[in-house]
Amino acid sequence: MKNFISKTNKYLIQKHPIIWNTKLVWMLSIAYILHVIFFMLGFVALANPEVLHNYRAKSIFFDNSTVFINVILSILLLVLWLIYLFKNNAFKSFYPTSNLKIFKQFACYLVIVFSSISFFLSHNLGLKSYINSTYNNDRIKKEIQISNDAALFFSQNLNDYTLNQRRYPEPLNTLYCETYQGTKLASDSVTPHLSFLDYNYRFYTLKTKKGLGRNIYNDSTYKNFIYYKIKDTVHTYFYKDAVYDVSNIIKSATPSYYNYSKTFYVAEDENLHELDITYNSNDNYYNDYDNSYYNKEFSIRNEIRNKKNHELLTRNNTQEIKQLLANFLAVVNQYRVAHNLTTNEWFDLIYNPNDFELKSLIRSEPKRQYEYGFDEAKNAPEVFYKNHVTDFYLDDNALHQSFENIEYIKSSNLFIESIHFFMWASFLLSAIIFMFRITGLKALLFSIITIGLLSVLVGLLTVLCEYLTNFHGNSISYFALYLIFVLGTIILSIPICCAKRIKKSIVAICLNISIGGLPLYIFLIISIISMHQSDACGYYSFNTNSEVCFNLLGSIGTLWSYILFIIGLVFIYFYSKVIKKWKALPEG
Repeated sequence: MKNFISKTNKYLIQKHPIIWNTKLVWMLSIAYILHVIFFMLGFVALANPEVLHNYRAKSIFFDNSTVFINVILSILLLVLWLIYLFKNNAFKSFYPTSNLKIFKQFACYLVIVFSSISFFLSHNLGLKSYINSTYNNDRIKKEIQISNDAALFFSQNLNDYTLNQRRYPEPLNTLYCETYQGTKLASDSVTPHLSFLDYNYRFYTLKTKKGLGRNIYNDSTYKNFIYYKIKDTVHTYFYKDAVYDVSNIIKSATPSYYNYSKTFYVAEDENLHELDITYNSNDNYYNDYDNSYYNKEFSIRNEIRNKKNHELLTRNNTQEIKQLLANFLAVVNQYRVAHNLTTNEWFDLIYNPNDFELKSLIRSEPKRQYEYGFDEAKNAPEVFYKNHVTDFYLDDNALHQSFENIEYIKSSNLFIESIHFFMWASFLLSAIIFMFRITGLKALLFSIITIGLLSVLVGLLTVLCEYLTNFHGNSISYFALYLIFVLGTIILSIPICCAKRIKKSIVAICLNISIGGLPLYIFLIISIISMHQSDACGYYSFNTNSEVCFNLLGSIGTLWSYILFIIGLVFIYFYSKVIKKWKALPEG
């Protein structure tokens, strides 16, 4: 082995001195082995299905201390490399070199640093490979379908089975069910309504009003809507109209499986399109909170699900229902979801062939030995729950979380998400090492100090300007950005235009800041342009009633990260000539 290493080094120093000097071959070999190890760790990390029950199982890299192993190995690897790297410095010794060779050195630094710190990517690739191989698309699609069909019988939340959730048969899918609690409708014997416990349900037809979304802020007639749809720029708002008698369709308001219309889990690749329906629970559209209505029973998905459930119950095929329950229990057993149900016991709980009323409730977790406050039911729904809840339980949230984690990992993209961090961290560390190799430790330290002082200066001048003038809002932001732009332009210009007229040590500081700061300088220019575009766009859209505006920064989003990274590499390649000229300057 020692002989092999010696021969390889001899060959590299003769044929590829830069590769030999940067120890590229050996560093990549060690990093490759470590990447394979982290890939294997990621591949087995989710072997236990119970791990998928946790929120964002993809973050298991940080939860099981793998991140600390990554950090320790990366530090050891880089320190070991730097020890050998700093033994030789051809540039500092005025060894003849070319612009391309200088750039190749930086490129080698970049590759080595990236491969030494990016084990997280290999770990994630292992996670993704395991999920793709174990949970193929057909399997997940089938399991989600079974779960959505069986969710009808979960029997956990009373509100999922109340009358206001029903969307089938027609015309229930076009009506709005208003719910009152207490005796608000008790004296109203003329208006048709249905009652359960202290809840009263009354159905309304809906009327519409069309307009632009911005009108609602200034026109009070757009308030108190039930929901609205958007098509192009037209908003269609839906309001209560006339009371509708549903007694010929619904005979009782008692909670029933016929009312259930929720979808347990919506797959990412589901092709049901319902983006035209919008509900606003968090914005200022809801000014009348007594009539706010944030239950998505108006969605097409709920309507289809309620119809499918209705047809299943109407068929009243006991074998079909039992088979559905058995298939679902097989799914939850594969994912090791906590439950104490059997097919027959579950069937006995839910099967009421006359009207499929909700007679028994299932817990979402095991019954606790001591349930404080459970005997102190304060209202009718709590009394109903207390009288109907059983000791059976099903942790459906664990299954939902498992599906969510699987689909999240399957759809993740390494080149869109975390690679940006490692890409720019590698660029920064490589640039620092490159600066040290070019200008020395003293110039590097003074460069860092200079950046800190300039940051303080910009901050103080911005605050002073805001205090002495009437600038506010974007004006002060423009002042700060243009001040940074001017300082950045001066720093970039000194090594290129004024190197011979300024002290070499000062030029070295500007040289270092330019090497590491050019991508930020370009990003600053893009940001300034985008701010001007946004301001102009806001003025234009306000006067022309248009909402479509072009913004340079937002036009391609995260692709700017790759573009700026490439610009940084190209800049260093052409800047190599400036570096050589600086090195040739006399001291003082």
